[in-house]
Amino acid sequence: MPESFDDLEKWRKEIAPFLQSKLDEFHLLGLNHLKMDEFWQFVKESLEKKKEDRPERIHEVVAAVMSLTVNDYMNKIRMDMFKDNSLSLDGLN
Repeated sequence: MPESFDDLEKWRKEIAPFLQSKLDEFHLLGLNHLKMDEFWQFVKESLEKKKEDRPERIHEVVAAVMSLTVNDYMNKIRMDMFKDNSLSLDGLN
């Protein structure tokens, strides 16, 4: 896999049709508010989480993108909300 998020940026243009297709699928399933930049950030975070199975080639990145589900995105949103709540509760102590 590319060493960093910056290396992934080089591939964004090449895999744009796949990103758009998956984003369209998310829109069809009710996530109309999701924009391409937000979706791309989600994709990068998802790829970074894969420590042992990180894709190293562009076709592996495409496969990882196409395997993402709305449930994956909703889990990320839920975890982000818990983290934000945890931070705000820590400030109350």
